[in-house]
Amino acid sequence: MELPVYTSVVTLLIALYYLWIGVHVGIVRGKVKIPAPATSGDPLLERALRVQMNAVEAAPAILPALWLAAVWMSDLWAAVLGLVWILARLAYGKLYMSNPASRGPAFGAQFFAVLGLIEGMGFAAVSC
Repeated sequence: MELPVYTSVVTLLIALYYLWIGVHVGIVRGKVKIPAPATSGDPLLERALRVQMNAVEAAPAILPALWLAAVWMSDLWAAVLGLVWILARLAYGKLYMSNPASRGPAFGAQFFAVLGLIEGMGFAAVSC
């Protein structure tokens, strides 16, 4: 079996994304002058924290689905769907920070990327 190189790169990008959203919360904290451990007091901070926590809540779905799809389906297709997830998460964060009500399409895109990974892995595993 060949190593899943593309999925490895996408996993690294996902790790960088998680680092970035943590840094972003820190930047927003400094901007609005609300030190940790406070989690409220300014709508901008509250939005940044929700973007971060929503992404953390997605980790148990995206990471195993990505790797199982790479093994059972295709390294390339898993990586493509993983990249779609990252781009959708970035769009989600940008939209949520500017207008939380506008986040729906980006949320849907990242949800369907994970769903595609899970379905692809499931179909491939069942067909063996």
